[in-house]
Amino acid sequence: MHPLWSSLFDRPGPVEIEIGPERGTFLLASAAAHPERNYLGIERSTPRARRLERSVAAAGLANARALCADAVCVVANCIPVESVTAYHIYFPDPWWKRRHHRRRLLTPEFAAALARTLATGGAIHLVTDVEGLFHFAMRSLAGEPSLVETVEVPERHVRTAFEKKALGRGDRLFVATMTKLAAAVQRQSA
Repeated sequence: MHPLWSSLFDRPGPVEIEIGPERGTFLLASAAAHPERNYLGIERSTPRARRLERSVAAAGLANARALCADAVCVVANCIPVESVTAYHIYFPDPWWKRRHHRRRLLTPEFAAALARTLATGGAIHLVTDVEGLFHFAMRSLAGEPSLVETVEVPERHVRTAFEKKALGRGDRLFVATMTKLAAAVQRQSA
């Protein structure tokens, strides 16, 4: 285990990161259901991150942490290479206005940072109710030669607040999982 993760969690186990955990529905439920794994939620909003920290403490979850920071900066500059088992990106901000599209999370640069920090066999799980954002994100992720789209997306047992709202409205969900290939497999497919 990388020293960063040892210092943050003070316990062994694979690390999964949720980007933009909002209220922490997924993070809290997953940490409780999988005590053998470590979960880090990176939330840009200070009030949300503080609420999540309090929820983690109240639940007594030694395997969960909240970090108030910009996920793009953290993943690109702080996360050790090939040290994350999974990234969970559920309902990222679509930044609707054209002039704001540059603020979207899943750019080609961010996809490269995700791929670099993802362990071989690790996964990036993406869910959104915005079709245009989904296609934008998938183009960015597909541009990484080490990532391949998983044919059968694993079933998720925890629904986020945004997901419940979208399903309540009858919105279509766009779901994908990308898996990181081993370097030898990457060379064979190139």
